[in-house]
Amino acid sequence: MKKLVLFLMTIIVGFGINQHTLFASAKTNENYFTVYLDDAKKEVLFVKGDDVSNGDMYLSSDNKLYEISSVDEGNKSAVAKFIKNETLPEFNIKRATSNKTANAAKVKKVGIYHTHNDESYYTPDGTDSVYGKGGIHDVGKALSNNFNKLGIETVYREDLHLPHNSGAYTRSQVTASSILNQGVDGIFDIHRDSTPRKEYVRKIDGEEMSAVRMVVGKSSANFEENKNFAYTVKAYADKIYPGLIKDIYLGKGNYNQQLSTRAMLFEFGSENVEKELATKSTEKLAKVLDVVLYGSKSASEISMSDVASNTSSSVEIEGLVASGNKSASSNETLFVVLGVVGFVAVVFALFMIFSKNARYKVSRFFSEMFAGIFGRKKVNR
Repeated sequence: MKKLVLFLMTIIVGFGINQHTLFASAKTNENYFTVYLDDAKKEVLFVKGDDVSNGDMYLSSDNKLYEISSVDEGNKSAVAKFIKNETLPEFNIKRATSNKTANAAKVKKVGIYHTHNDESYYTPDGTDSVYGKGGIHDVGKALSNNFNKLGIETVYREDLHLPHNSGAYTRSQVTASSILNQGVDGIFDIHRDSTPRKEYVRKIDGEEMSAVRMVVGKSSANFEENKNFAYTVKAYADKIYPGLIKDIYLGKGNYNQQLSTRAMLFEFGSENVEKELATKSTEKLAKVLDVVLYGSKSASEISMSDVASNTSSSVEIEGLVASGNKSASSNETLFVVLGVVGFVAVVFALFMIFSKNARYKVSRFFSEMFAGIFGRKKVNR
């Protein structure tokens, strides 16, 4: 009888512990899209938390490029067709067996922010979303701290852009622009996905952590530059930390990437991945970005310690910053605005010169306005 009671108590306790996980899984299944390789829906290509659209592109872990060809909104599923084997930048490097060193750059600076502040992790946050600073902010802080350890100054903004809706990117654009005005070399929007746990959890260097998905906006004026940036990051990471970069999604939005040619959206796991695993992967991603942005001559010794050459010559990697691949385009935007204003001013001036009626109306407008300001305007009684 005692054994039966203990058995029943074990079941009850076990159910109590796991009922939240079961509920979370059921809830998650309603939230993510499953993308298949064919109409028969026999083979899953990938799973994604946000909506997918016809024409979106997807670069798999083995560098195969696919395009979304049909979407079933009702069943939250889609079908993708294979386009081609994509060629990524080539790095003549491999993992080091002994430490190497490199000189650190004097000035290195990046920016971090969160468009979707509410995103959280069931473990340990206890929920997938809060109205405020969710668990994703802990991932942003971890990434910022790891950049700082590499000698990279970080402009980390935790401004809230709630609620989590279609207007969030418009609101976060103000934050992103403010960061870019501080002269950063790259800007990163930190998110988490919404998928089953198994989609992201990997063993990298023998340690369990979350893989990272990169998202590139096809609608951005800087699409090609940011796509190349993503491809370069993946190519380098595949050599040094295989499995760290899960894949690359090329969606129809712009994700504020119109502001910079080195802007990237990173997704660290999903709500079903333990937050600790997401923060672990920030260390390796920071090292990857250090080398990709600043090259072997300016990357920190810590970042370069995992790199060895495949040849007898010394390792030399040209960073995107050093190569002149531009980042913040806030000044360019300002120049465009000033150019438009200047054009309008010229057209207005020409119009004033050749239109007697326009000159009369403008003269009358300013005459009445300034007369009113200085109290000399006549009042008809």
